[in-house]
Amino acid sequence: MSTKLTYGNLIRIDWYFYRNISKFEKIGMIVYLLANRSSFQS
Repeated sequence: MSTKLTYGNLIRIDWYFYRNISKFEKIGMIVYLLANRSSFQS
């Protein structure tokens, strides 16, 4: 299927959204990722 997303396309989409979200949302995302990482390590 020609519409299938490749890994490169997913990276590009993630980068596009990352650049366009607000600073507050970036901070929230970072806190969320850190919280998930610490919960995985425990």
